[in-house]
This record gives sequence, C-alpha cells and structure tokens, in this order.
Amino acid sequence: MLNLAVGDIVVYGAHGAGSIVAREARSANGEQQTVVVIALAGGLSVQLPLALAQEYLRTVIDEADIITIQDVLRATGTIGDDSWLKRRREAEAKLRDAIGLAEVIRDGNARETAPTRGSGSRLSPGERDLVRRARELLTREIALARDMAILEAGLWIDTQLAMSAPLRQ
Repeated sequence: MLNLAVGDIVVYGAHGAGSIVAREARSANGEQQTVVVIALAGGLSVQLPLALAQEYLRTVIDEADIITIQDVLRATGTIGDDSWLKRRREAEAKLRDAIGLAEVIRDGNARETAPTRGSGSRLSPGERDLVRRARELLTREIALARDMAILEAGLWIDTQLAMSAPLRQ
C-alpha cells in the first residue's frame, strides 16, 4: 500500500510520473473523502479520491525493474500478422506499467525495422504514436529512477534495443 504523502513521486498509468502536490479533504455527495492531487509532466494535474489513488498509482521502478526492462528490450520482438487495430488495443493496455511500456517499444521497434516490400513502414501512424508515447513514458521513468538526464535514459533504451535478438514473425 502506498503512503501517498505530499512530495511523494508516483506513476499514474499511461500519464507517467508525477509528484503528489496536495492531499485534501473534500465533500462529495454529502460524504467527506480525501483527494490526492498529482502534478504530471506538461502541466497536467490529476485529482483522485484516496481509494482510486491507491488502486491506480504505483511507485517508480527500481533497479530490479530496470534489469527486467533491459531483458524485455533485448528480447526478440514480435510482429505477428494481427490487424493494426488489434495490435494497437493490446499495446494501449500495456501502457500502465513499465514492463508493458518496454514490450510496446520492443515490438514497435521490431515492426519498424523489419524488412518491407516497398518503402513504407510496418507501423500504422496510430501505432507509431503509441510507441513514441510508450518511449517517452519509459524514458522519463528510467531517468527519474536512476537520477539521470532524459537524453541519457533514451540512449540507454536505444542501446538495449540494439542488443535485441533477431526478429520473430
């Protein structure tokens, strides 16, 4: 169970890491409840009742998680023959945790770098945006976890992808 104190750094699913800036008592439908306010990147602020905050927020990854992420990024990417809509739905479901983010990045990279007939990409524009978003979220979280620059965390991800196994269909 998370403490959720003001100043704590937490991760809110597909929105990324942020800090708790307030914890307030509010009245809703005649009931008093505690609300947690999280400041996220890009000026986004989210207010969650304490019960939902306990359910949807998580701690920032630790070094053991980073080792798992490294293994995921280095693993063989899967491109399969599923429709782009099905792949996108599955990828969106993975945006809530760091391991899922790594899988989206790995598989998107595999699909993007796979040989194609013609000059087009094997990623739809929507998938490409999703992979970009997953990369942004994971890069920020790794930078935060390791107290490093975002650029350095992005280069670390690139290095892991470069060490990935050959493609599997």
